[in-house]
Amino acid sequence: MNLWHITEDSFNSKALLAQETVFTIGNGYFGTRGAFEEGYPGATPATLLFGVFDTIPVGKEELANAPDWLPLQLFVNGERFRLDLGKVLAYERTLDMQNGILSRSVRWETPSGIRVKIAIERFASLADEHVACIRYSVTVEEQQTPAENSGEDEFDIVLRASLNTAVGNHDLMHWETIDQRSAGEFLWLHTQTRHSSVQLAQSMSFTSRSPGFQQEKFDSDFAPGITLSGKLAPGATVTVEKIVVLHTSRDADDPVMSAVTQHKTILQKSSFGALLASHQQAWRDFWQLADMIIEGDETAQRAMRYNVYQLRISASTHDSRYSIAAKGLTGFGYLGHIFHDTEIFMLPYFTYTHPTIARNLLLYRYHLLPGARAKAKHNGYEGAQYPWESTLDGNEATPESMIHPESGELISLLNGTIELHITASIALAVWKYWNITGDDQFMQEYGAEMLLSTAMFCASRAENHPEQNDFEMNNVEGPDEWHEHVNNNAYTNYMAKWNILTALDIFNWLQTSAPDKARALAQQLDLTEQRLQHWQTVTATMRIPQDKETGLFEQFDGFFKLASLNQDAYTGRKKSYQALLGMKPVQEYQIIKQADVLMLITVLDQLFDLKTKRVNWDYYYPITDHDYGSSLTPALHTILACELGHIDVAYKMFMKGALVDLENLRGNTPEGIHNACSGAVWQALVLGFAGLRLTDNGYTTNPSWPDGWTHIAFKCYHKGKLLSIDLRKES
Repeated sequence: MNLWHITEDSFNSKALLAQETVFTIGNGYFGTRGAFEEGYPGATPATLLFGVFDTIPVGKEELANAPDWLPLQLFVNGERFRLDLGKVLAYERTLDMQNGILSRSVRWETPSGIRVKIAIERFASLADEHVACIRYSVTVEEQQTPAENSGEDEFDIVLRASLNTAVGNHDLMHWETIDQRSAGEFLWLHTQTRHSSVQLAQSMSFTSRSPGFQQEKFDSDFAPGITLSGKLAPGATVTVEKIVVLHTSRDADDPVMSAVTQHKTILQKSSFGALLASHQQAWRDFWQLADMIIEGDETAQRAMRYNVYQLRISASTHDSRYSIAAKGLTGFGYLGHIFHDTEIFMLPYFTYTHPTIARNLLLYRYHLLPGARAKAKHNGYEGAQYPWESTLDGNEATPESMIHPESGELISLLNGTIELHITASIALAVWKYWNITGDDQFMQEYGAEMLLSTAMFCASRAENHPEQNDFEMNNVEGPDEWHEHVNNNAYTNYMAKWNILTALDIFNWLQTSAPDKARALAQQLDLTEQRLQHWQTVTATMRIPQDKETGLFEQFDGFFKLASLNQDAYTGRKKSYQALLGMKPVQEYQIIKQADVLMLITVLDQLFDLKTKRVNWDYYYPITDHDYGSSLTPALHTILACELGHIDVAYKMFMKGALVDLENLRGNTPEGIHNACSGAVWQALVLGFAGLRLTDNGYTTNPSWPDGWTHIAFKCYHKGKLLSIDLRKES
């Protein structure tokens, strides 16, 4: 087993769409699903560009599936190669994560009996984010029995490469052609999104150094392309190279000129081999820092690398106008919208390993402050209320309703109106980034304003109940999401309190470290002594539903009065409890979708003692739907399980997260990678099994060892210093 390879050694049409997701390639500028170059009935080819949206009727806007750069068709004596035609004699597809290359080899027999070998390599350049390449080789085998070939010794080979505009987000087409032309050795296609008016230029060359092959271009507003045709003797091979350059109007004033100029330079001064070499070097440089070692468990090792690979290809290294969607750039799920998945689950990986990218991800939230302030004002509150789903501005992008993916019923979505905790989750991400990186300049220029603005919202959203002498947050939806319109969700209230207290601390720090900025923010945000005193009062009397003796949190007011659910009655189920019981009935039970109280204890780890962690784990872990509730939190449970000594449970949860897409454990991998789960898997290894904790003086580790594991190693940054963590189990 190659621990850098994800491989399938046979083709299964039933797994077509899930495997398209699994074999996605990308570089942070674009991601391309693992659809076949030759096509296949029912396939969902997609190339999604970082931050390129177009308007839709429900859900505001979605990442717009760009014209497909993959198409490359092969004809042997007029017979078209496709896996549903002829006969597949051998098949293997491999994602080489170490080098960022997707390869496929096929032995195929045409309907008339001609046997060919096909070898394909594909990559999205990590060295130059605008470049995509395919190398395609065809070998006609020596025929054991004469095939129909008009009595000739050579076979007619036609290879046709194109750019295809006839792709959409399912049935919705987002692009229209502006222009298409040929230019010397290449052609280009100029398209534009129908509503958002983002322009895309794609240039394409298609060449071969094999003798005897003639090139012919064909113009088209819908699928321009280039044909290479010639004859091939038995045993001979033809190799062709397709190079595509992509530029959008988001990064170039004239995307056509940018693409054409770059393509000319590539053809004049570079080669496919040089492009591949620089791409491989970029991946080697990446893994030099990002690789994580697990010895004693090959499945976990490969899965760990795969999840890190997915995180990398989803994030731009330089663009702070957009962030990482729940499905990254791998599929149409959640429309490319940004949730708290990024800050709670994915951002820690980048903060520890790629702080520059983490900074950009937080700057995205800073850019959204005007929209977040407008949402708070619209809802009658102060400060900044971040949208539950966001795109390129701060406006709420959550659809009002959706079709339930399991039950098929039309359901209302309340996330955008009453799921408030994303605001404090973003504040937590800002603080953690600063605490881990020591980036004072970020905190002074951006982070402090974010913390103070979110604190202002939290304080104004809290309701004063003088008869109870406390402040409450009523009519909310916590991280659980299966219980709606609840009062005083522990996660929501505690995080709001933390947000306000932290903002007060940062404001005090700012008055010393950057007094001019502190004065400017005080004036901008109207931070009067009266307001700041009110914040102190809110935090001092915020209702936190927790038993003071035992430390047990009540998830929300009245949760303990709900009926217990006999989970044994649902043994062998293949759906979530919400789908089995129904949207309304599930709210009558103590059964939850994902970590809620346990997520609070995990993300604010150092604020709770071991007794509190244990009593809440014992109560909430058994009533969480780890299998079909949400992919977000199984791996996150690993951190707490390791602290409490539940190593077998920790490993089980870790693998549920690590393999969720590689094995399509939830049946929804066709919609895209579970990127938040990838981030949780990284946290599970670093903060869970390795037990890494940062201190003022450096760091500590407290490793937990699943059966068979003997070695854990990884690198991360702490306040600008690169740490190399290398842990070995004592024999």
